[in-house]
Parts: sequence; C-alpha cells; structure tokens
Amino acid sequence: MTRLRRLNESGVRQFGEYLQTIREGAEFHPNPAILHVDDYSPRVEPEIMLEPVTFANKFAAAKYLAKTLAPIEGPALLSDVGLWSWLALFYFEQLSPKDADGRRRPRENYHYIPSTANGWNRDRHLLAGPYKLYIQHRDNARLLLYPRVHEHGAFVYDLGFRRDLITNRGLIEAIDLLYWDARRNRPKRGTTTPTRPGNLRRLITVLQQLDFNYDLYGMTAAEILDLLPAEFDAWRPAPLLTPTGPGRKTSLAPA
Repeated sequence: MTRLRRLNESGVRQFGEYLQTIREGAEFHPNPAILHVDDYSPRVEPEIMLEPVTFANKFAAAKYLAKTLAPIEGPALLSDVGLWSWLALFYFEQLSPKDADGRRRPRENYHYIPSTANGWNRDRHLLAGPYKLYIQHRDNARLLLYPRVHEHGAFVYDLGFRRDLITNRGLIEAIDLLYWDARRNRPKRGTTTPTRPGNLRRLITVLQQLDFNYDLYGMTAAEILDLLPAEFDAWRPAPLLTPTGPGRKTSLAPA
C-alpha cells in the first residue's frame, strides 16, 4: 500500500522531463524519487492509501479511483493537476505499456499531466478523464470506458467532441441500453462498424437531427430510445423492441 501524494510545481516539471527522457530512449525507472520525496510530492490529507492494482480496463480504473478518492471527492478534485499527475506516475507502467520492441513510448504530456488549457485535451488525461465520466454516469459509463487503461476507444472519441452528448445522462444510459451486451459483459459486435445500420456514428447523426425539435438533455433514456427510427430496433433490448410513444420517428434519412 502506498499513501496518496500530490506533485507540486517542481514535481510536475520533473515528471514532464521524465517523460521526455523516456521518449528519447532513457532507461525506464518504475519508482522515480518524485513519487515519494516531500520536496516534490507532499502527502494528501486526509490519508488515502492506494494499491498497485492492475486494471482490466478504464472502467475498472475509474471505479477503483472513485471509491478510493471518495474522502476528497468534490469539484476541486477534477482540476487538481498535481494529484492526477502523481496518480499517472504511480500507475505509469499501465498507462504507457511496453510495445513490441520492449520499449515504452509515452504519448503527449496531457495524457499524464492534466492540461489546463481550454479544449478537448482537458479531458484526455488517462485517469482523470475516465474518473470524470464514471462520476457523471456511474455504471452507464461502461461502454465509454471499456478500452484498456492506456487507450481511448471509439465511443469516447466519437462522443467526446460533443459535450452536449457526453454529459447527457439520459443519452448515455440510452447508449448503454442499445450497445452493451449484458450477457457477454462487453460492447455488442458491430457497434462502431460504419456499414452496420444503427451504428454509433449513425446514432450521433440521428441525435443531431432530433436535437432541432426535442430537448434531449431533459429526456430520460426511454424517451430518447422512443424517438429513434426503425434501423435501431435490432439494437434495442427486448422490452424496448416495439416503442409506442408519440414521438417515435421512422423517416430520418440515412447519413
């Protein structure tokens, strides 16, 4: 067990330099001093202990962190650059695994050190991003967070650029109902296949059309599913195969 810390300004700078030395071919050290030295990473209060867990995917990581960080949960946590940087360094071997040549090739710094600039990169931190989605959507985030911890995946990539979609709780629940295979505990096959009717990108196109006439942000998952045209019937869970609501649409032209 290791006590949670927070990189200070000097520690964050050292982490950035550490990432660059690895990119340049330096030997990887799994436990750099900045993880444990007070001059670079003071302890977080109250005391929180972390385990060296190997995460099955981003969802498992986010769920573990949500439980572990519960004593300090709050709006300030998501913007705590030092804390998330320390966590990325602590779990770095998973966030930057070895490639086929046995080398670690870190991505851009914002995957490990949260970006403070406005834009898409703010949510691309490999731990803070999944944590934020889990806090917003809980178990309904499992599709978004199915990829391995060092990957992003099609669902987050396609939805992440559309803040009105990825923050919509009813919509994310509807997407989970459509595309999650509860029996196999994984996304249904073909969900991101461009030629498959009712695939994820087709859903996004349909939702953008519906948004002109409906307040999707104020709707429940069932209400959103009730609006979808027949091409999505094959994806619906059994109780939702024959929606009866007055808003059902059947004539939206394919993209």
